[in-house]
Amino acid sequence: MPARAVPGQLDLPQTYNDAWRGWPVLPLRGQHPIRGAFLDPRPDPRKGAIYHDGIDIAVRDDKPESGAPHGRTHRVHAIESGRVTAATPKGTRGLVDAGHFRYEHVDALVRVGDNVEPGDVIGWSTDGSWHVHLGEFVFRPDGSRVIVNPLRPGGKVAPYADSDRPAIRAVTFHVPATPTWKRRPGTTVALLPQAGRKLDPARLSGKVDVRVQTHDPQSFIGWFSQLPWLAAPHHPFRVAVSVFSHASGKAVVDREVFRSERMLEMPAGQHFAPGTEQNLPANGCMRLHATVRCDGIYWFRLFPRPYWDTTKLPNGGYRVRVRVWDAVGNEARDDTDVKVRN
Repeated sequence: MPARAVPGQLDLPQTYNDAWRGWPVLPLRGQHPIRGAFLDPRPDPRKGAIYHDGIDIAVRDDKPESGAPHGRTHRVHAIESGRVTAATPKGTRGLVDAGHFRYEHVDALVRVGDNVEPGDVIGWSTDGSWHVHLGEFVFRPDGSRVIVNPLRPGGKVAPYADSDRPAIRAVTFHVPATPTWKRRPGTTVALLPQAGRKLDPARLSGKVDVRVQTHDPQSFIGWFSQLPWLAAPHHPFRVAVSVFSHASGKAVVDREVFRSERMLEMPAGQHFAPGTEQNLPANGCMRLHATVRCDGIYWFRLFPRPYWDTTKLPNGGYRVRVRVWDAVGNEARDDTDVKVRN
């Protein structure tokens, strides 16, 4: 596979089987709240943590649609025409693959080989999930699939509006460290423990792990307004870092750290920085919100391994500029002055 300049940038053309735009649950032409974002950290027994490979579109399990069978809550609709290439047996909490999309945590009403049109009912959401997981693929010429973000610009999920820009909480400097993923106390969700001695930004030397704590609040929360503990912020869609020399005014570093367009290939512990905590899934948040924080905490490494090698720069003053964007282009920026003293 050819190298990409920006981790997570989609470098394949995207085409759809039709021009329909909408959502997989009613109202099909109205925005829905999302709790789980693409590339969120998720626990994994072997790797410690991996990336969430879709988005979690919230549904109210406590208010099922009329006609819902026992243990089912909301009809799930196809958002693209195409052939069904995977479907779990009826009566199970499973999945459907149709066209370029995967629908998970659903009781399938279609079978492999069926053809569906946008808006067709293909299954029911399952009680206790509180969401429908929507994944998306781009197909390579050889037929293999690349996992992509259904909420990236130009995608089929629409309308999607977000008028709130991301927030940058902190930019910090540390001795590089690679802790082992753990679990948030009292939960099964992922946590990357704090690690790596914090450095004085006025005395940086050697290799430095530069970290940013940032999140993306959602201006649209829909029915989460009635259950406000579910209204969790997402992580940013894009992150970039620049370093300017005070002496020359020129940029000595200017790089985009990542885009949330396609699945990342770097280990989750190099994309996310120590201090990261996964948000509680909606069903866990409904059970535990009175005693456990539901929102996640997102820290990112601005220079993944081999980190920022300050020995390649002359000693002196620099300005580290961090820029973050959400999926619709709202931007936040933070400047931090540092001194390199090797």
